[in-house]
Amino acid sequence: MGLSFGVDWYPEQWNRALWESDADRMKAFGVEIVRMMEFAWSLVEPEPGRYDFSLFDEAIRVLADRGISVILGTPTATLPAWLAEDPSGVLQTHPSGRVRDFGARREGCWNAPAYREASRRLVREIAARYGKRPEVAGFQIDNELGHEGSDRCVCSHCAREWRTWLARRYGDVGTLNDAWGSVFWGRTVSDFSQVPVPRVQPATRHNPALLLDYDRFLSETASAFASEQTEILRAASTPEKWITTNLFPVPFSLSLDMEDVTRSMDFASWDNYPVWGEDEAPLPYFFQSFLMTYVRGLKPDKPFTVMEQMSGIQGHVCLGHLPPERQVALWTNQAIARGAERIVYFRWRTAAFAQEQLCYGLLDTDDRETERMRVLGENLVRARAAFSDFASVPVESPACLVYSKDDTRLLREQYLSLGLFHRANDWMQAGLDAELAKWFAPFVALNVNADVKSVRSVDLDRYKLVSLPLYQMADPAFVERLAAWVDRGGVLVLSYRAGARDLSNRNVSKPLPGLFRALAGVRVPRFEALGKTRACLRVGSLPIPARGEVWADILEPETARAVAVWTDRKKFYRGAPCVTVNDLGRGKVWYIGTSPDAAAAFLLYRRIFKSAGIAPRFAGAGVEIVDRKRVDGSEVSVVLNHSPKRRRVLGRTLEPWGWTVVPKRG
Repeated sequence: MGLSFGVDWYPEQWNRALWESDADRMKAFGVEIVRMMEFAWSLVEPEPGRYDFSLFDEAIRVLADRGISVILGTPTATLPAWLAEDPSGVLQTHPSGRVRDFGARREGCWNAPAYREASRRLVREIAARYGKRPEVAGFQIDNELGHEGSDRCVCSHCAREWRTWLARRYGDVGTLNDAWGSVFWGRTVSDFSQVPVPRVQPATRHNPALLLDYDRFLSETASAFASEQTEILRAASTPEKWITTNLFPVPFSLSLDMEDVTRSMDFASWDNYPVWGEDEAPLPYFFQSFLMTYVRGLKPDKPFTVMEQMSGIQGHVCLGHLPPERQVALWTNQAIARGAERIVYFRWRTAAFAQEQLCYGLLDTDDRETERMRVLGENLVRARAAFSDFASVPVESPACLVYSKDDTRLLREQYLSLGLFHRANDWMQAGLDAELAKWFAPFVALNVNADVKSVRSVDLDRYKLVSLPLYQMADPAFVERLAAWVDRGGVLVLSYRAGARDLSNRNVSKPLPGLFRALAGVRVPRFEALGKTRACLRVGSLPIPARGEVWADILEPETARAVAVWTDRKKFYRGAPCVTVNDLGRGKVWYIGTSPDAAAAFLLYRRIFKSAGIAPRFAGAGVEIVDRKRVDGSEVSVVLNHSPKRRRVLGRTLEPWGWTVVPKRG
């Protein structure tokens, strides 16, 4: 479909007299599509069973008169007061025991029958009214499913459905007791009704196996909630209408498997906020690249949408860093380079009241043109001309970072090292997200196109190189596939803790790295967690200062060769290998027994990429290059300068936060 731009608009928050001028100004800005209605349940169903869509009918007409189409959100993320008061109970109970109150958002429990039924009725009304309307381009399911800790509920409805889920999964309690190792501390049960929901405990936590299963249960619940809305909308809509949902940073801290949540949808969408609230600086550009590449990987060979692209400074109760307008514009272009074909700016106008008064839009409440609106408008024109001929073409990559969702769930709770713990806020433990982004960073810094895929969806034969960090719960079938792929010439990168557990989350009975021992040609008899400290290491014979972080494996090569060794004078294992490479058939297996800092990663991955026949292209600090193929088959490189300084790259001079598109070299 090519590249398109839009904006999030809330007509219910503004005087009707503004609507025509808003729509005129949107059109002049370059808006082609508008998202609305995602928080309007109380307006469209003010009383149970009485629906009134007149406000949105009129708003759609105003936009359609100017050739602007709409995305309608199913407004199930915020309940009307009458539903919150339902005597059967619909409000979530946080694992701390606190019940969510009406008045914030995301308070409804997906397992509450009254909430589910009311949601289905509402979506049926939306589908019947708008499913065949040509002005409606598509639908957004709910809003940020699982955000702000709403992925975890322990109410009575969840307790009932949890035990039913366990009975279906295990069949009998004996099998459950065995799978969980419930004999430990005498935690065996004789009936499924005795299994607790995992509330926050004063001290020792619940069994990791219980926590892992509860995450799986919650994820299946959320997926069912999203799928039933998708099915209702699809059954009543014309074929060209698409369905999506908007995901948000950071995805690996959640119980939800977004691959499952979006499975029945046409594509995934993303809310792109590189800096938020009290943040003193934006997320590193490689972190943003990782997150958007992850979203792209949820749906094979399909572009994604940015449903909320930051335009102004953002926060709910506190503000922090204000990025330059040109940097904000560059984040638009980074998203497109990484696979977005639709950018929807949040929001048209800053809210005058309530919880998002500090979420600044293209316009402020004085309604005058802002500098950010001017800069983003200029960028929109230039981006449309430069990117339209490849925005809808799938991104091709020779490499892939592969993750296991169950391992991400496990590592959120049993995080192994303080280096993998980062409590971003009350509901988010984002240490693993940061670590996975760090393992993706070499692909960005050395400008190698890479995908991010799950263990279950990755097609190994599409790639020359696969990075598989923190894959503890090793699946024997997947390990066999990897071995055959390496034998055919693939290059595999393993990390510390590879193969440490089986699929039941039990410590393996073989020497580490368990099932990977023969592939890696190495044994890991000893290790320590480095926490927030670092240990010195040397890559090859180069006397360049480098360090390992988070974890330290003390390796004993068997058939592998040492590539890097520990050199820290404070460590008793000084001189022991920490990185190895093993030849296997026509391929290679690299084992990295630590989390390498920037210097170590740079030195290692230059070797790793070359061993896979991939040319690394370091173009300077802060320079990102993404290769794309146009619809005519020709190839270009999108060059992004994430630096506040001028950069000379590929024969072009880039201004601070500047960008260009050039023919691909070589």
